[in-house]
Amino acid sequence: MLPSLTINTDGTAAKVVKETVSHKRYITVWDRTTQFNDGRVIQWDVVGHDTPYPTFVVVFTFDTTKKTTCILKEYAQGTNEIKYTCVAGSYDKRKHSSVLQAAQHELSEEAHLKGGEWISLLPKDHSPDGISELKWGKNRFIPYLCLNPTLDENPLARDAEEYMQVVNDVPVKELENFITRGEMMLPSVQTAWMALVYLREHTLL
Repeated sequence: MLPSLTINTDGTAAKVVKETVSHKRYITVWDRTTQFNDGRVIQWDVVGHDTPYPTFVVVFTFDTTKKTTCILKEYAQGTNEIKYTCVAGSYDKRKHSSVLQAAQHELSEEAHLKGGEWISLLPKDHSPDGISELKWGKNRFIPYLCLNPTLDENPLARDAEEYMQVVNDVPVKELENFITRGEMMLPSVQTAWMALVYLREHTLL
């Protein structure tokens, strides 16, 4: 049995005393000062995109006949390596009529797929702002499952900086191997885990 804790995962854990922008280009860095309930005042570097929540979407696809998924090999600039990812991209209120449309556009751009049955994997009692990406990051994302998308013969254009390769028909066991070998980015791992749980609960796997 888990011990009873005096702190919990609901709500705000600290009071933000002060916050200023230290740097802003593709990523914004904030100098944030917080105060805990016990009186400690701490300064932090917080990074993310200075946009409304949710910041981005992640899409896990699944072919219910083949029992496979489509993932990407993608360049990760932070560590300068190629990593496995699910389809993912930013939600921009200026470009997208909804968060779902952002996910659909990303699926077309990155995986050259369209259509399918769309399921939001965000728990119903979770904040609609999305799931936090990193402990020290401000970004939040919405995870989606897309069942049985089809080939998009006229896909939307990718962004100029994107460097990726589509990997089709990946069996679940191979996907799990990528994850346990540390070869998949964390928001994709979170989304894949939630998707596999959903698929098992609905006897689709």
